[in-house]
Order: sequence, then C-alpha cells, then structure tokens
Amino acid sequence: MNWTVVKITKNGGNKIPFVSIGNGRLEFNAVACELINDRGQYQYAQLLTGTDESGNTVNAVRFLESNEEETIKITRKVQKGKPIRGMTVSHKSAIQNTFGQKVVKQGTKRYGVKKVDNNTLMIIE
Repeated sequence: MNWTVVKITKNGGNKIPFVSIGNGRLEFNAVACELINDRGQYQYAQLLTGTDESGNTVNAVRFLESNEEETIKITRKVQKGKPIRGMTVSHKSAIQNTFGQKVVKQGTKRYGVKKVDNNTLMIIE
C-alpha cells in the first residue's frame, strides 16, 4: 500500500466569518471580528431584527463601546489564560426570543455573517 502524507498548513485557521449560535450564546469567530475592525474596543452588543426586501425577517448584532439601552455585555474568548480574538454574547432569553426556541434546544449551529456597517454584523440564516 502506498501512503501519502497529508500537508498541514502552519498558518491554518478558518478564513470564513461566522457566528455559532446555541445554548443561549452567540459566539463570533476572529474572522467575523475582523469585519468590524474589532481591537477589543467593543464591550456591549445589541440584538437587532428587521425585514429584508423580500419581506423575510433578518437578524443582526450591533457592537458598542459603551453601555446603552437594551445592551448585553460581551465576553472575550480566552485560551490558556490569554485573550484571543473572538467575542461571545450570552443572554439565553434574549437570544431565544430573537432566534427562536430551536437555537436553545437543538445545540450549536454555525451561520455566516455579513458586515452591515462599521459595527454591525448581519447573521445569514
């Protein structure tokens, strides 16, 4: 039998911006954070809902530097005791109300994100 060694890239990592939704949390990967030029300045998030041109409901998250009305405190991801790029927004009831019961009961699912403006990411379901 002939074997071939699988090449492993050293710079690795996912190049696709996404959010993992489940268990009452929105977890944005580092690539999603790059879309809004996050350098650790964002401390709060607002959940947004709207309607697109087709009449479908769309959801987004606006990231804020200071506490405003209807905001959720952002948690920064930590690995081996050091902060890493990525953000978590946790609020079980607000996320359930926004995204439905399915995101609480069915585990975690990944969704793409798209930049809406300088501090807002739309979730592509």
